[in-house]
Amino acid sequence: MQESRCINLRAHKQRNKRSRWLTFLLIVMLLFTTACTSPDSSSESASTPSPTSDEIKVDNASDKQPAPPPDEDTIDQPVTLTFMAPWDEESFASRVKNHVEAKFPNVTMELVPQVVDEKELQETFAQGIVPDILLAHRGFAVLKKVDMLYPLDDLVQSHQLDLSKIRSGAIDFLRARDPEGQNRLLGLPVEEIMNGVFYNKAIFDTFGVNYPHDGMTWDEIVELAKQVTGERDGTSYRGLVFNSFQLTVPLMQLSAQGVDPEGKVNFANNPAFTQYYELMQKIISIPGNYPPESEATFSNQQVAMFITSANAFESYSKIEGLDFDVVSIPTWPDKPNIGSFANPFSYTISPHSEHKEEAFIVLKYLLSEEMQTILHRNTSGTVLDLPELYGQFGADKITDDRTYSFASLYMEHAPMPAFTSHDPESKFYPFLRDKFKDFQTGSSDIQTYLRAMEEEYRNVLKEANLSN
Repeated sequence: MQESRCINLRAHKQRNKRSRWLTFLLIVMLLFTTACTSPDSSSESASTPSPTSDEIKVDNASDKQPAPPPDEDTIDQPVTLTFMAPWDEESFASRVKNHVEAKFPNVTMELVPQVVDEKELQETFAQGIVPDILLAHRGFAVLKKVDMLYPLDDLVQSHQLDLSKIRSGAIDFLRARDPEGQNRLLGLPVEEIMNGVFYNKAIFDTFGVNYPHDGMTWDEIVELAKQVTGERDGTSYRGLVFNSFQLTVPLMQLSAQGVDPEGKVNFANNPAFTQYYELMQKIISIPGNYPPESEATFSNQQVAMFITSANAFESYSKIEGLDFDVVSIPTWPDKPNIGSFANPFSYTISPHSEHKEEAFIVLKYLLSEEMQTILHRNTSGTVLDLPELYGQFGADKITDDRTYSFASLYMEHAPMPAFTSHDPESKFYPFLRDKFKDFQTGSSDIQTYLRAMEEEYRNVLKEANLSN
């Protein structure tokens, strides 16, 4: 009897323990559930640990959606932004105005159709106009003279503009061109300047010669030019011709510079200059290729190969009967696939603008993949590192079933020449292009010509320094 009572007592105690334990668990679970489902996130304890990155990966393993992008920049108040560039209204509308105003209904874009140089800027100021955005096509040294330099680094950071999406070399080029040597970003690259060899298929067919191809060297294209230069059926054809703006491309591929950072001019003792002019002499010396006062052009279908900017595509595509295509610029044998150094069209903001934030938002939009695709398909080369886009160059300008090969025109950039305050981009290369006629018609040897050029350019720099 006593043993039975002990057994019952033990059983009762065990049931009480289980009951208390179950009650405790129920309370804990109830509290946990209440805390998790509380609509007031501020009631959550500050000491609650955040999930680790590994825990986040596990929790989201079945959810492959990327994180939402940051809020887009908006322009909520009406604003008029003036844009200074040497364009006509049609070019401005197709490149900037139409797209920006569609994206930002509160923005009105107005063009100041002027070259962005010291004289023109002073004239614009005299009219009471201070542009908000400028095309810095004459370099930043010009803007410094009229107090129009404005660093964009802070705006890049505050608006979270990802510069890593831009092709290698472009940002470094612009930073290196800070005339005060502070490596500031004074503009944003918006349009890539792409060069190519346009060739007329019919002329090659007439001479029975194979078409040019991507990856040729300069010597190879010179030999090819010899085969398509001459007269056929009373028509004289030129084999290889440069547009004046592309005359210095072979020299830019060598990263040549005629003036060092201290301002010393050196043409004659720079092997890159000798190499360049020896090439140009070969091209000029092809009988019939560079005749005096020739009227033969690519447009009138008397030039077999024409080295020019890819932007020429639109005008050529409209010429009836012109059957052409494009290949990459030839390269030096020891520098395969190396084009000229980066030299994009860059847009900058005036330090005197009352709408710097809005102006930067517009520039950021022009650099977006959406807008760069539009520009690229309308024959303004993209500055973005998007190989899948390269082959679409000019696609919106093609009105028939023809196809073209533009992807190869995006070559690797040559190393940048060292910056000099004498601004070689606005003086040096234009000087060489302007003097090319003298080389073409002159009789002196290359070294004599270079020494004469060297002395003349020293005088150009002296005059420029005196005017400052």
